[in-house]
Amino acid sequence: MKRKLMLVSCMVLTSVCAADDTSLQVGIGVTTSTSPYKGISNVTMPLPDIELTYKSAFIEGINMGYNFYDTKTLQIGVIVLPVLAGYKSKDSHDLAGMDNRNMSLESGLRMKYNFENSFLSTTLSQDVTNTSDGYTLNAAYNYTLLETKNSALSLYAGLEYLSDKKSDYYYGVKAKEATLLRPSYHADGALNPFIGLTQIFAFSETWSIIANVEYKHFDSTIYKSPIVDDHYQIAGYLSIMYSF
Repeated sequence: MKRKLMLVSCMVLTSVCAADDTSLQVGIGVTTSTSPYKGISNVTMPLPDIELTYKSAFIEGINMGYNFYDTKTLQIGVIVLPVLAGYKSKDSHDLAGMDNRNMSLESGLRMKYNFENSFLSTTLSQDVTNTSDGYTLNAAYNYTLLETKNSALSLYAGLEYLSDKKSDYYYGVKAKEATLLRPSYHADGALNPFIGLTQIFAFSETWSIIANVEYKHFDSTIYKSPIVDDHYQIAGYLSIMYSF
């Protein structure tokens, strides 16, 4: 999945990097988060970080899309985004005998409305890889708390809704996976609130650092699962960026 994303990103960059109306930043980052699953403490992985706008097309981190309606205050478009979730049964003794739960790719619609120092975004996306066959509805409000010549600090908060298919795929237990200590379990649709901070600091005209931390509280249908150990997830991200 990650290799495919990098390949597609490189193809897009090759075709637009020479254009005059392109805004481009490229970097590498690392993300780490607590895992909700029993027996797994933390998950850490490197990720490419690309911030690109070319006319109405965009890449934001590892998400990409195209705004078919694009004004200064309102953008409406299509978006493709990976779901970096799941596990392998070998990751934990508590997950032994479970089928692997894989990362997936979702595609859908995104609306973003810009205010003076903030913006509101809403995304509705559906699994297109026949992995969970579910969908996600995400709504968040982002407000710039502090902005100077070289840095910006923003706070965001929102809600994430996972359809019952997606929630059950990642947190349910099939009948064939059940044991005496791990009963069969069906996870329903889940509403997960989250809040986070993002800090951007530019230490030259071309180099900058992006840091992010986020707290997400799981719906009861998730944390009551026999394979889940926590009521929440804390995630962090740090990347170094180069501006062209």
